[in-house]
Amino acid sequence: MRRVLVLVALMAGVVPVAAQDRAWPSERPPRPLPARESTFPDYQMRTLDNGLQVVTVLHHEQPVVSMRMIVRVGAAQDPRDRTGLADLAASLLDQGSVGKSAKQVQDEIDFMGGAMGAGAGADLTFANVVVMKDSFEAGLRILSDMARTPGFAPAEVERQRQQALSTLRVNFDSPEFVADAVFDRLVYGFHPYGLPQNGTAGSIATITRDDIVAFHDTYFVPNNAILAVVGDVTADEAIGMVQKVFGDWQRKALPASTFVAPPDPTRRVIVVNKPDAVQTEVRAGHIGIKRNHQDYMALNMALRILGGEGANRLHQVLRTERGLTYGAKADMDTLLEAGDFEASTSTRSQATGEVLRLIVDEFWRLQRERVGDRELNDAKAYITGSFPLTLEVPDAIATQVLNVLFYGLPVEQLQTYRDRVNAVRSDDVERVARYYLRPDRLAIVLVGNASAFLPQLRGLGFSNVEVIDMDDLDLLAADFRKPGSKTRAQVPAVPSRRGAPGASLQFPLAPPAAYQPASAQATGRGSTPEDGVSARQLLDRVIAAKGGLERLRAVTSLVVTTRARALGPNAPTDMADTVTSIEYPNRVRVESTIRGTDVLQVFDGTRAWVRDPNGTHDVPERGVRDFQNGLRRDTINVLLAALDGRVRVRRLADVKDDAGVVRPALEFSGADLEPMVMYIDPATGLVTKLTYVAGGMGQPLVEESFSDYRNVNGVQITYAATVRVGGQPALERTVTDVKVGGALDPSLFRRP
Repeated sequence: MRRVLVLVALMAGVVPVAAQDRAWPSERPPRPLPARESTFPDYQMRTLDNGLQVVTVLHHEQPVVSMRMIVRVGAAQDPRDRTGLADLAASLLDQGSVGKSAKQVQDEIDFMGGAMGAGAGADLTFANVVVMKDSFEAGLRILSDMARTPGFAPAEVERQRQQALSTLRVNFDSPEFVADAVFDRLVYGFHPYGLPQNGTAGSIATITRDDIVAFHDTYFVPNNAILAVVGDVTADEAIGMVQKVFGDWQRKALPASTFVAPPDPTRRVIVVNKPDAVQTEVRAGHIGIKRNHQDYMALNMALRILGGEGANRLHQVLRTERGLTYGAKADMDTLLEAGDFEASTSTRSQATGEVLRLIVDEFWRLQRERVGDRELNDAKAYITGSFPLTLEVPDAIATQVLNVLFYGLPVEQLQTYRDRVNAVRSDDVERVARYYLRPDRLAIVLVGNASAFLPQLRGLGFSNVEVIDMDDLDLLAADFRKPGSKTRAQVPAVPSRRGAPGASLQFPLAPPAAYQPASAQATGRGSTPEDGVSARQLLDRVIAAKGGLERLRAVTSLVVTTRARALGPNAPTDMADTVTSIEYPNRVRVESTIRGTDVLQVFDGTRAWVRDPNGTHDVPERGVRDFQNGLRRDTINVLLAALDGRVRVRRLADVKDDAGVVRPALEFSGADLEPMVMYIDPATGLVTKLTYVAGGMGQPLVEESFSDYRNVNGVQITYAATVRVGGQPALERTVTDVKVGGALDPSLFRRP
């Protein structure tokens, strides 16, 4: 409570239809069926003496056994000059073993009526065999040969190499493939996730059989593998057979893997020029989270609402409402070391700018507009309804189990999957969207006929667009260009129209004029492409309503006396009396009396301390940051910082509040300021609400609502405020006295 009181104290004021003759028939879409009950089968886990992890899942509906192994090695372990090595090695696992040719192995599995396969991803390599129950041992021995003794016959190596090179040639004729590959490099940089998993023509050509053998010998060891046996067997049968076949596999020490860290989200636009293209592939996103992140489920839900099954705002806007594409989606790719958020679609060349504008606006809208219950429930219904389909056959069950184990998650999560999905609330989606999404730092890739859409980018506020001809593209180069290629001119920035004062303001990409949110449509109002001008005009209006630029710059101190009480079912009923003294720009003193106990908290611009009945104590670093962030969010401070260009400010599309009033909004952000949104009364220009995430990762959204403004020495001060944290009422505050004025006694901020 004390921390919330301090936070709020810092913000205290600175901060009838004609009857139809005929009833036309109408029909609504059918309601979804109730979710089908799904029960994850019984399972057991065991680790052999050699380190091989084994999980057995009993599934007796069919006389089938699936054996799927994953090895913790993938494209991430490729040497920099041998990209594609893991992919090539995996393609050879089912192409013969020591003593057996590829044809002999294939004939053997065909005779059993079974199937086999292998492949590699960024973090892992897999091999799987599916057979009837009576061929369990024979199938397990085939899997053992694949993992332990692949032949890597020279003829097969060369055949797979030529196939890989042929696939690369086909892929690079595909704008979709090129867009995905460039996006990965742009987001992950030179982290292995950003490098081409299937290699390049140059790297594939240089990989030798010795490289493949050494790679296999290094990483394909039992203590680096997980095996799932799923099907019509008992746990004792499965473990006994695995011990018999794999028990003599010798463990080895593994080399440590070190990776270059992915770059922070940075706004960068790459255009790959393909003059013969009639459509543009569009990608927009940035770095995300790992699979085992605590906010995975809430973020997964947010991305589903943005562009996934069950909701898909992007498809609704781009396809259903505007007819600009055949489909659009957003994905959250989560891997072992990192992940990314990505929106993707394709459109005709002439619509590229409009589509890009709409995509970016949907990122912003997910941050600033609360997700409704219906939209959230539709996404939940799809996710929970489709989950049982992933547990219908043994091989699918094996895949689910291995994924959970690989990412270090408890298998029990599969049992509680539906409950965990349904536990996600609108507050959770709002919190993670606000904290993790960075619409002003999107990496954007456009692949198509550049001459058809480059002029459109000027109107979107983009500068420094990098244009690369398709023939010059090099995924391994820092600038994406082959050595000696011609550097294309960049798109010039839009000329400034902001006026002399505050000309250094930075305005990110505007919401589109073509698409207006429902709230804007209802009033006939919407954002304009000249977002910088619009934001500046609204900022000037807020400053004028607050007291005017001259008066705000003259404010050197503020002393506010308040009474506050905590809200909520278990909150104490006691009132807290507080006097907050702010000396601009960066000193604050908070004197509080709570339940008869006096507490003093002081920040002198560098250090912070607390005096309470236990004595005087230095505040830890996190507490110092709380003071600093509270001061940065102070209304006077943030307005002047925006005007002086020290923080970025962006005009958001108007939003309808809970009372049905459509309010304009400004978002402020900067290197030292996490994004905060300021909602404005359309009639008075005064701030009615602030929203932000305080305290760092995983913290809930804070909403501060202001009312009862009064003029104090020429400055409008709010005398009443309420605070909601994570959607729940947290605090109510009333101002009893305010002094706006001159210098404060320096001793107020001196540590005793």
